[in-house]
Amino acid sequence: MIDHIRESCKISCEILSECFDNFYFETEIEVAKWLRKKTKERNCKVAFPPLVVSGNNFLEIHHNSNKTKLKKFIIVDFGVKYEGYCSDVTRMLYKGKPGKEELEMYELIVKVQKNALKNSELRKDYCDIDLKARIDLGRYKKYFEHSLGHGVSRKIHQKPWVNFKSKDIVKENDVVTIEPGVYTKKFGIRIEDTILIRKNKVEILTPLSKKLIVLD
Repeated sequence: MIDHIRESCKISCEILSECFDNFYFETEIEVAKWLRKKTKERNCKVAFPPLVVSGNNFLEIHHNSNKTKLKKFIIVDFGVKYEGYCSDVTRMLYKGKPGKEELEMYELIVKVQKNALKNSELRKDYCDIDLKARIDLGRYKKYFEHSLGHGVSRKIHQKPWVNFKSKDIVKENDVVTIEPGVYTKKFGIRIEDTILIRKNKVEILTPLSKKLIVLD
């Protein structure tokens, strides 16, 4: 199982890297269609409809990618299904020149995610990991309206649940996502990795760079 999820994550990251290195798209749906095409070329299926969000769509947590023009922050949430096993990863782009507030908010989300990854240790409660991430968001926690993460395997969303109501405890060989985010009328930002809980550390299965990709 773990090897299949690891390969699924590897394929997802390779497709996203190719997408970001050759980014010529003008609308959300163009990116989503390209991701589907590349997934099919790798003899895989998408684990869920590729989520590409920009413009004024950030308040729609489960937004369906459409013909919205790409501008400012762009969320790309993507995963494939390899041999029946899923992956899930989110990275950010910015079209134009980000302002000081936007860059500071982006760095905050990166920091919150980094801390949450460190906190994902054995014998901890997943609810506590979620709550700590919300504390780290400070005054922006009210704009974080979904769970910190979820289990990933044959289903893209399954136990263990990483949220403040979860009864699940961190166990060795758990595969979960860690995905803090902030969504306002001005911008939306999310960073997500699929991780494997190991005995002495957390293994990030989706090790794409988290540097904000700024497009001309």
